[in-house]
Amino acid sequence: MNNQTPVNKILILAANPQGVSKLRLDEELRDIEEGLLRAKKREKFLIKSALAVRHRDIHRQIMDFEPQIVHFSGHGAGEDGLIFEDLTGGVKLVDGEALAGLFELFADHVKCVLLNACYSEIQAKAIAQYIDYVIGMSQAIGDKAAIEFAVAFYDALGAGKSVEFAHKLGCRVIRTAGIPEHLTPKLLTKNQLKREESVTTTTPLSTVNVELPTRKFTVFLSYSPRNKKLRVDLEESLSTLEKQGVISIWHDEKIRAGNNRNIEINKNLNSACIILLLITRHFLNSEYHRNFEIKQAMERQNAGKAHVIPVLVSSIAGWQSIRFGDLQLGDLQYLPKNGKFITDSRFWKNQNEAFVQIAEEFAEAVQQIAAESH
Repeated sequence: MNNQTPVNKILILAANPQGVSKLRLDEELRDIEEGLLRAKKREKFLIKSALAVRHRDIHRQIMDFEPQIVHFSGHGAGEDGLIFEDLTGGVKLVDGEALAGLFELFADHVKCVLLNACYSEIQAKAIAQYIDYVIGMSQAIGDKAAIEFAVAFYDALGAGKSVEFAHKLGCRVIRTAGIPEHLTPKLLTKNQLKREESVTTTTPLSTVNVELPTRKFTVFLSYSPRNKKLRVDLEESLSTLEKQGVISIWHDEKIRAGNNRNIEINKNLNSACIILLLITRHFLNSEYHRNFEIKQAMERQNAGKAHVIPVLVSSIAGWQSIRFGDLQLGDLQYLPKNGKFITDSRFWKNQNEAFVQIAEEFAEAVQQIAAESH
């Protein structure tokens, strides 16, 4: 008998509280277990599952089982966090910073975390500061794709393959199943994040290197109050253009005390030459913004009275297909032109780099608008 064979413990935490859509968590768990039972190296794995997990159960289960791999099955809410259960079976959100702090304490034995939940890449990035391998989902992922990925991932580990190989296999199996979500699971590593953090940028946030028009253009910033910080960063990145007198930026925080808010927004929205839509989940899910600011902006775009430019801030599935009249949002030229969302850490060394690129591309767009208006 070989007592030296290391055993990898897999802890599966699942939550599907009342008030959110029903997931096929039992099927995912069963298929994972069946796959590991038939695996070539099945003796190297031990699996435990916990259902209806509450926030306080996370640390208890990890301390009791001391797993090397922690797998979460359930719902994600993007920046707001992962959805666990509260004491009454309702929704309890746990954000990325809180999860990262928790996993920091268990980094001596937890080596891999798989967040099989929609929009969980934000939490994955936070956790990857302390854990060697973390997988999160860059956008919404359906039940079928989530199950296909998880089963193939553990099939690969059960065959003695690396986490990198297991991630690639999971993505390929989603594709071979005919599901168009094979790019959704993202693998982050602690070493990768350390390399990115060591690279600093010396480019000023507001650097713009194009020839600028002399005419002043009014710019309306349409955004969700929940994304205020990113609006401030965008405004700062365009500050050089404003200081040079090329643009004049307006947003709701410039409404003077005592003035009617709705009248001021309507007046400035109808007079702006350029309207920037800060695309985020909060923004597009807001009835007010969709039924008023975006609708009115698109009507002015259709009538040739304004130039509407979506600014890709944080990822939301299907934003391109949202239609207003004859136009979809995806029909418009967005910024950045590479289609990479500002908060998507896979494509930017940091958000500063994204804002610098947006400032340069926006300056070029203003120059083109000026040329077309002559």
